[in-house]
Amino acid sequence: LAIAVVQDGHIILERGFGLADTDKQTKATEHTLFSLASISKPITATGIMLLEQRGKLEIDRAANEYLGAVKIRAKVGDAADVSVNSLLNHSSGIGLHYQFYYQDDDYAIPSRDDTIRHYGIAVSKPGAVYKYCNLGYGILDYLISRHSGKPYAQFMREDVFKPLLMTNTYVGLPIERVDDAAVRYDRQGKAVTPYGFDHDGASAVYSSAHDLAMFALFNLGRVSKGQTAIFDVEAVQRLHAPTNPIRAGVGYGMGWATNENDSGYKTVSHTGGMPGVATRLTLVPEQGIAVVCLCNTSSSLPHKTVKKILSMLLKDYKFDPPNVLLPRRRNLSPKLKPSTELTGTWRGSIETYEGHRQLLLWIAKDGTVRAKLGNQFITLVAHTRFNDGVFTGEFAGDLQTSDTSRVAHYLRLVLRLEDGFLRGAVETITDESVRWVKGERVPQRGYFGLTHWAELTRASIVGGERLLFDRKSLAGWKVIEENDFKNHGTVAVVEGVIQIGKGKPAAGIKVARAFPRINYEVVFEARRTEGNDFFCGVTFPIRDNYCSFIVGGWGGGVVGLSNIDTMAAVENDTTRYLEVKDNQWYTIRLRVTEQRVIAWIDGEEFANIEVADHKFDIWWEQEPVRPFGIASWNTSAEVRNIRLLPAVD
Repeated sequence: LAIAVVQDGHIILERGFGLADTDKQTKATEHTLFSLASISKPITATGIMLLEQRGKLEIDRAANEYLGAVKIRAKVGDAADVSVNSLLNHSSGIGLHYQFYYQDDDYAIPSRDDTIRHYGIAVSKPGAVYKYCNLGYGILDYLISRHSGKPYAQFMREDVFKPLLMTNTYVGLPIERVDDAAVRYDRQGKAVTPYGFDHDGASAVYSSAHDLAMFALFNLGRVSKGQTAIFDVEAVQRLHAPTNPIRAGVGYGMGWATNENDSGYKTVSHTGGMPGVATRLTLVPEQGIAVVCLCNTSSSLPHKTVKKILSMLLKDYKFDPPNVLLPRRRNLSPKLKPSTELTGTWRGSIETYEGHRQLLLWIAKDGTVRAKLGNQFITLVAHTRFNDGVFTGEFAGDLQTSDTSRVAHYLRLVLRLEDGFLRGAVETITDESVRWVKGERVPQRGYFGLTHWAELTRASIVGGERLLFDRKSLAGWKVIEENDFKNHGTVAVVEGVIQIGKGKPAAGIKVARAFPRINYEVVFEARRTEGNDFFCGVTFPIRDNYCSFIVGGWGGGVVGLSNIDTMAAVENDTTRYLEVKDNQWYTIRLRVTEQRVIAWIDGEEFANIEVADHKFDIWWEQEPVRPFGIASWNTSAEVRNIRLLPAVD
């Protein structure tokens, strides 16, 4: 650990604690080089501001104006609205992004053009929302390289660090300074394998507590002896000024987060965290105070330390350390309560740089959500929520791209329901679940968090299995009384069974609720109790048309779809014969998709016909059964266990 404290234009305290290298027993000091992680961002933003001051670029202009042949694209809004400033304040619309490349893995760091080509995509409207984005700063470091006349690391070293007397600050760790740097350690105390990034401007800077104190002095407008201010105070204030709100009183500017009321004080700060790194730099501009704390392991200690020091320097500044004796509460998501518009079967794809990946979502009325990615197994979606029109959830899967196939990962959905579509981000994130190998706890490395665009349409209003009959009453059903059903027999529920008395000539029931028109499956049991005509005539929708599946017609044994190309069940390609027995239960299964209509009886396929090649209609006698119902003709019948399920080709 290393700290530095600035007050009234001076460094009043700087010191190291513990070990920078446990193997060599090297002590940490205020001059030890630490990996900064995201404190790299305000440093990169400083380089961008310097380029604007020199007339090399304009922060409010579109970032694409300063890129080469490979440009940022937008799935929502206009890519021209992705300004340099939107990259600085995390409002570009580009999604979650981080990629770590470990030295002992056989994966080369891609060019910045390749990274932009694969992931430089706005998945939300540019300028509309705050979405923390490392790739934005990867693009910014690329802009510095393209327009400063020097590689990013060289420009920062010569034009930013040197004049500010940040003599121990580098982009990346030079080989000759490795022995002066704190080794990154995991939570078990093991050294983390060195790694690089495809977003150096967001994460790659190394510095010391002393150098960050010098950086803080410049940002407080109190340059130290020997320092050269690289631009004026007004430009510094532009960097700090929040231009993208995060929550009430807290916003993000150009590389800095500003809290307007941090225990009664305005603070400007940034934190950093990644494998083996935890850092914090906080400025209190009006009081001329800054506190730095750097740590070479993942820990909350830098944040506690900075707050503790601020509480000692500032009157009434609150320091509320957590009670470590209390167990951590599990943050359980409330049960999803999907709206009518969200419930159903959703079909679409995830767009990757290596092609589209098919995605199916089943969102059931009871809040259960399942997903199927490509040809992989159907899996439950966890941590589901639906707030402000955005559906979120996580499920296990393999996106099967060159980047994501490096390690096991899960997918996080962030999809907005709008105009009948679910559109937005699918984030693929390394599965860092702890593994156990031969009884030893083995933590997993973090490799990536990558965003892809997804778009789905609702293929069916059915999102999961639904009981259409509660076994107690005809709730949700209506006894048919029109036309040939006027003289229907008694319809009643007895011991979990719907009894349909013999009509003269017809009797039956139909749904009195919304029913899908395509991509659904109905399963139920039916039996004939008396008569010799059809005991089960199921009328059902096929988009804008209707058809009937007749069981036991024309003397008691004909089975088929009626009508197909104006031909009845007794005379078309689906005509079959079944020796129906009284009082024997038959399981009827009917599946209607965009491609086919298929019907089974007791698991045996009785009809299978393509939708596109045929015209479907029904007899006028069956019209009262629409949109979905079950009828008999001069026959009494019983029906039970009626279920509705989603079905998609």
